[in-house]
Amino acid sequence: MGMSDTFSVIVATKNRPADLGRLFDTLRQQTSMPDELIIVDQSEDAKTSELVACFTQKYSSGLKLKVVYVHRLDCVGAGPARNIGIECASGMVLVFLDDDVLLDATFIEELKNALRARPDLGGVSGVVKNYQRPPFSKRVLLRVFWIGPFHDERQPIYWKAARLKGEKLIPATRFGSGLMGVRRSALGNLRFDPYYDGPGEDVEITWRIGRKAPLVIAPRAQLIHAHSPSGRVRAHWLFPEARSAAYLYEKLWFGKLWYRACFGWLKFGLILTAFAASLRNGSLEPWRAYRSGLTLGRSQGSKKSP
Repeated sequence: MGMSDTFSVIVATKNRPADLGRLFDTLRQQTSMPDELIIVDQSEDAKTSELVACFTQKYSSGLKLKVVYVHRLDCVGAGPARNIGIECASGMVLVFLDDDVLLDATFIEELKNALRARPDLGGVSGVVKNYQRPPFSKRVLLRVFWIGPFHDERQPIYWKAARLKGEKLIPATRFGSGLMGVRRSALGNLRFDPYYDGPGEDVEITWRIGRKAPLVIAPRAQLIHAHSPSGRVRAHWLFPEARSAAYLYEKLWFGKLWYRACFGWLKFGLILTAFAASLRNGSLEPWRAYRSGLTLGRSQGSKKSP
């Protein structure tokens, strides 16, 4: 990465001005600033636009930060909003952040260091340092049934964030869309799926980027994900798991023998889990969550992006 390469931070937001304000507080404390901040706002009221205007007036000139604000009520979902941000951004490196994250002061600097040290990289991700380690029973399920392309190497890294902070760059196959930076040259014409608004949309695009150039996680680039309750749909955990697995299989891995076997094995694990949970709870909710997630994910994964 050349010293002249520019960084554009892209944040999609909707009805979360308080969370966005806290992100702004950590962004202006960065030891190395991005060149540009793109806010794509889907809020129904004016609170977010007023916050962005206040931030721009008070800090942008002193921080030498160009702020671009886009208000789009006709845009539904984080993926399409990020696509708008891509088109508005002028940087050669695009950093995607969720609106409810709190950055360590060196977050942007560590992303820059990684890309500068490895010109061959397609992208670099940070680490969520407050990621909750799931119960032992779920960790066993993840280890046994989430195999092949469904194995997510990010989670064990997040669990050990404090211990890994001094480690070198870690190879990865996928990123989370709320804490990643990608080179525009590696992104090319790829965009977030406009037909999908669930978990796994970040895996879909970064898996494709990773086919072009290596991806790594920078353990020193850390943040807190506050998990704002605003705008979140509460559902049994089997629903998003089945949905994302089915979506990714249909979108990325459909028809290939090894991937088909991995998907079948994962479905078997989800069925066992749903059956056991339904018996334990005396309710068919876990089974319905699995079935509805699987059906929706396969339907959305089979749609072709424009």
